[in-house]
Amino acid sequence: MTNSKELVEMALKREEVERVPFCAPFQGYWALGLENVTVMDSINNPKIAAEAQYRAAEGCRMDSVEVMWDWLLPAEALGCKVKIPEHGTIPTVSHIVNGPEDLDKIKLPDINKFYRFKAAKETAGHMSERLGKDHFLIASILSPFTLAGEIRGVDNLMVDSFMDEDFVMALIKKSVEITKAFTEEIVSWDIDAVIICDPTASGDLISAEDYVRFSKGPMSELGAVIRKAGKMHINHICGDTSDRLDIVADTGCVAFSVDKQVDVGEAVSRMKNRMAIIGNVDPAGTLFSGTPDDVRRETRRCLEKGGKRGYLLGSGCDIPVGAKYENILAMSDAVMNF
Repeated sequence: MTNSKELVEMALKREEVERVPFCAPFQGYWALGLENVTVMDSINNPKIAAEAQYRAAEGCRMDSVEVMWDWLLPAEALGCKVKIPEHGTIPTVSHIVNGPEDLDKIKLPDINKFYRFKAAKETAGHMSERLGKDHFLIASILSPFTLAGEIRGVDNLMVDSFMDEDFVMALIKKSVEITKAFTEEIVSWDIDAVIICDPTASGDLISAEDYVRFSKGPMSELGAVIRKAGKMHINHICGDTSDRLDIVADTGCVAFSVDKQVDVGEAVSRMKNRMAIIGNVDPAGTLFSGTPDDVRRETRRCLEKGGKRGYLLGSGCDIPVGAKYENILAMSDAVMNF
């Protein structure tokens, strides 16, 4: 009998499957909130963080599980100030690059001594021991372009992209070095895939042409590190990316996690010979604000559009912290009974 790991692998290879896999793909912070485990508690107690994920993943019958969700951690490791919330993603609140003169300040930290990375590695180890045989395990990391936005400030980076392209390119080059170093450590873990998150390359922020200029190449370089290690390379970009599906496929990824604005049926059809599609139940409008019946209806619509070849059912982005357990269970029920 095909287990969850095998099912996900088949779908990612665009083989026909008996059942569409449930690939969240970002349940980490939601599961902590569900158990009322604060972000700081999860860093200080990796075993508690892992146990929260077991209960959510097994209770909701997730076929793939995110084992590293602290994907923005390189920003603080480089010296940016952050504010650690009780629940949810850790935001960057100050930046280390004010102009070209600051590029030399960007130094590779001692990755394995950085407190957040140490915690993430330990948590992933606990989860691999418990879930690795039967579940498909994914670690999340930010793209070089998104890291450039964290250390410069996204608004500043957008202006720079028009005013000083040479500076932006130099900053991205530095970001490639940093993200490669983190990723080379992550791919040594007992995981199956790494998902590169690139929200700053959203269709709501930059054009497809600028995605080619600033992010496609760096994502390809980072993806090559993942593939060389024998892991699967997956991409995620927020917002409407319908105009860059082929460009994303050119990075060499096996799958693309798409946000709610993308038509899943069209994406699967266009990419059927290039990459799988993951998505894309509306995170805020349906998973957070909707009822279980709303979730089931939208999940079924996604399943009908996606089909059973080259498609994995998931949320359009992170499952929102505070989304009701019953809603995620309804999503699971719909895919298991489709």
